[in-house]
Amino acid sequence: MEDRCIFCGTTLGRLQKRKLHCGNTEQILCKNCYPKYEPLSAVERAEAALKSGRAADAAELRKYLENVWDARKKKEEEKEVNNKKRTTDIECLRCKGKMLEYGPVTFKLGEETYFFSDLNRLASGSLTMNIMRCEKCGKLEFYAPDSTELDKLMDE
Repeated sequence: MEDRCIFCGTTLGRLQKRKLHCGNTEQILCKNCYPKYEPLSAVERAEAALKSGRAADAAELRKYLENVWDARKKKEEEKEVNNKKRTTDIECLRCKGKMLEYGPVTFKLGEETYFFSDLNRLASGSLTMNIMRCEKCGKLEFYAPDSTELDKLMDE
């Protein structure tokens, strides 16, 4: 049986064959197609090989791609569930999109100096802020979770 390039269909001699990992199988390519498909990811190569109709082990490639697509779909669903949990009633000031809450983050206060930098930061304390991010435009907003903490800093 003669070997053919899975992408262009060129008949290949013994010294003209190149093997490329596509999905979870190795496919035979010609020297012209190899540089075109080699930079692609294994998933992209598997999709292209399956689309060509000349792929060896097409059933194996299909099974591999279905697993990849299922994993991607599951990851997207998990991301959507997490975003629903984080969604707040606050609207973005820029585009009026829904804001997602990312919780409190502590910022260290104090000046960065050449000498006694760490001591200055320890003496200056910290400030805790709630971070919100717009679902549409990505704008970040910071909110003080406790006004007494901010009042105490202003008094100092």
